Amino acid sequence: MPSDIVTGSENGKFALRGLLQGHRGPVAAVAAHPLGMYVASGGKQGTLIWDLQTHELLVSPSRAANRGATLAIAWITRLDDPDEGVAFGTAQGYLCVWKRTRGETSFREVFCDELAGGVDGQEISAIAYDTKANQLAIVHRSEVIHRFVLDGQMRPTRVVSVKITAHYPQAVAFGHTGALGPEIWSFGRDDGDIHVLDEGGKIIKTKSTGVIMGHAAVNVNEDVFIMDDVVQGVALYKFSDTERIKTFPVPAGERRSRNVCFLSDASIIITGSHHGRLYAFERRTGDIYDVIYIGVEDWIQSVTVSDSFENGLPMLTIKARPWT
Repeated sequence: MPSDIVTGSENGKFALRGLLQGHRGPVAAVAAHPLGMYVASGGKQGTLIWDLQTHELLVSPSRAANRGATLAIAWITRLDDPDEGVAFGTAQGYLCVWKRTRGETSFREVFCDELAGGVDGQEISAIAYDTKANQLAIVHRSEVIHRFVLDGQMRPTRVVSVKITAHYPQAVAFGHTGALGPEIWSFGRDDGDIHVLDEGGKIIKTKSTGVIMGHAAVNVNEDVFIMDDVVQGVALYKFSDTERIKTFPVPAGERRSRNVCFLSDASIIITGSHHGRLYAFERRTGDIYDVIYIGVEDWIQSVTVSDSFENGLPMLTIKARPWT
């Protein structure tokens, strides 16, 4: 990052802790460890994992190779389990899982296999992990949704795969839990549809939003979800009836996808932008909580948050260009 570039937080709610350098090229995905100790990111080099205390890269298996760029990442952590892992999906449709025992300095690969996507795209566009059910939800850019359950070694076994014609998933999340597992919510980009699937893969609800969707995040406990409406900003919906509550406007000169996420038990909504600013809104009032400037007028492609705090400030990791 050039030394003359100035970053800042308008209201002082966030402070720059450091820069994680290692990617050569755009960063397509980033995910914070649930406890805020590490961050994993992905791009053309594959998947990289940093220790946030030392800002050093951890030892990990081979990078992208012929599997394609890493486009989606989810951490795997389980109660009372000393092991933790990272699941990620690639542009060539590979699902991979790395694992380590906490305290070890390196990860090892325990699973990697190519999944079948739709006719218009093999690439895996999003991954979600549910701790209680120990399941992964994986969506391809085109039409296909998978549910996997993990064994004790974090190796996934397919439960069901579903193809939804003319559905182009951009985000995926788990919802309410049924008898055999949680619902899967699939958010479509160009079609603007939200499909809710039960544990057997049956579509139990469809919501047509009428917008182009860039990303989405769900908080079941607060009965809300948010969606990147690429034209207007961040759309807040009630989870139980999928009705739109309000919109948080974000200046947009280009129709690019923006990552959205909840912070501080969903009291704060975070979104990126195409012009180098990250916006934080108070969910209940709609007021701007803070605006972060990353130092360049550029697309903030990926954002992740953790509800861990350091010196009273919430943790947030932004990924945009190779130097971040």
